[in-house]
Amino acid sequence: MTRQDVKALSPSKSADQGPDVSKRTFLAAAAASVVGLGASRLASAADDPARWDLIVVGGGNSGLPAAIFAARRNAKVLVIEAAGQVGGTLFLSSGQMSAAGTKLQKSKGIVDTPQLHYDDIMRISKGTANPGLVRIAVDGNGETFDWLMDNGLKVGAEHPILGTTHEPYSVERYAWSTEKGGLAILEILERNLQPEIDKGNVKVLTSTEAVDLIMEGGAVVGVVSKGEDGTLTRHRGTNILLTCGGYVSNPAMFEKYEGVRKYNDSSYPYSQGIGVKLAEAAGGFVHGGNLHAPLFGGILQTRDYPSPMMQIFRPWPATRPPWEIWVNIEGQRFVSEDVLSHDAVEEGILKQPGNRAWVVFDETAIKNAPQILSTRQYTREDYLGMFNEHDFFFKDDTIEGLAKRSGVDPKGLSETIAAYNKGQASGKDQFGRKHMPAPIAQGPFYAILTHSWSFLSFGGIAVDDELRVIRQDKTPIKGLYAAGEVIGAGQTMGHSHCGGMCVTPALTFGRLLGSKMLTFDT
Repeated sequence: MTRQDVKALSPSKSADQGPDVSKRTFLAAAAASVVGLGASRLASAADDPARWDLIVVGGGNSGLPAAIFAARRNAKVLVIEAAGQVGGTLFLSSGQMSAAGTKLQKSKGIVDTPQLHYDDIMRISKGTANPGLVRIAVDGNGETFDWLMDNGLKVGAEHPILGTTHEPYSVERYAWSTEKGGLAILEILERNLQPEIDKGNVKVLTSTEAVDLIMEGGAVVGVVSKGEDGTLTRHRGTNILLTCGGYVSNPAMFEKYEGVRKYNDSSYPYSQGIGVKLAEAAGGFVHGGNLHAPLFGGILQTRDYPSPMMQIFRPWPATRPPWEIWVNIEGQRFVSEDVLSHDAVEEGILKQPGNRAWVVFDETAIKNAPQILSTRQYTREDYLGMFNEHDFFFKDDTIEGLAKRSGVDPKGLSETIAAYNKGQASGKDQFGRKHMPAPIAQGPFYAILTHSWSFLSFGGIAVDDELRVIRQDKTPIKGLYAAGEVIGAGQTMGHSHCGGMCVTPALTFGRLLGSKMLTFDT
């Protein structure tokens, strides 16, 4: 899995870790606020007496480095964070990064350059990533990664690597903390932010929502915030930076911009699209949703979509060859199940009705396959007991009966299994599959319904190569910038999953904005 892979599929707060990410609590509060308050509400807002060089909306991957490096230039920075603690998606992220020309690579004799990194991204994304933003990212990622390492980041002993289950890089540049994931990055950011807070260069408002932008003469000159007690405050600033995440936890926005249903409820609860709404209200627009690239194999808890994730069926044939087949609702296969790239499977899933697939197998697989599902959360007995008891687990003595139970077309499934068994006997599969250890012929027969799933937004606010929010005519909105997932993961990954190209660019864009791209009055 790449970049911000979900470590905890159902986020919750613990006594000593993470923000209050209770989705129910947040959505109840968000329902009472409206982006774009109107003149009458704005008139009742109090004025913040400070004049800020930079107002950052969202204290996560991009917002925190922007605040740190701007403050080091003696800028006065205000960070507005909706959650009870800064960190954003780093609380759920594996923190996977990719960077070229790093000290780590050089120490291991690995020769790499930003140009090679750029070429890889454009190859993997098939030219669909944003060339200008990718160039900025790959040129700056090495310095960002080195800064983190110099500040104590410890990555896996075998890192950097080429990649895992998605398309690999041509050079080993993929690395992350295998012990702490995204929290390792957050610890470094917090440690570097605190001295700037102590010096008075940075002020952080948590449990505070940004509900409107202040505009004068077509320029953005401030932000209206709403505190936990409902108090509205006007904050004025020279530069306004939106780094408040995407819309992946807002099912309506996700479907509107990405064109697919949001099945899973396992993303950061504060990714509600507030930054997108603020930018649109100021004249910006959203693009990139067409670059949506799903993940596959999500087994959900219930049919009440979006549902929390129960388990993931995403085996990699290099370590666990397939015994089962995957079919769509018409009972038809759509990919070779032993293909070594998850990208190929995800492309296939995207073309299926409803972006869903049924995993179909028989008693022979139950007895002989290494495992059908990961046993990380469930024992084998638990797993076998789910069939015909859980919404997405089905079992029957006949193929036709299995099809009827699972909602798959009986005729299509029977024909597909017959064709697969014929190919298995001859060694010539219609999809080119090589690993076919046994026919699907011994009842009872089994099926598990899986869904496509996402933990980030591919679409986002349109920006130029200076990270300025732009209008449809490409002109920048003065004073308004955006970075991180709010500009859309598709900008730096295209229609693909490029290892480390969400977390690292977000950090890099924030660092560059704070250190040199923004102009301050101080």
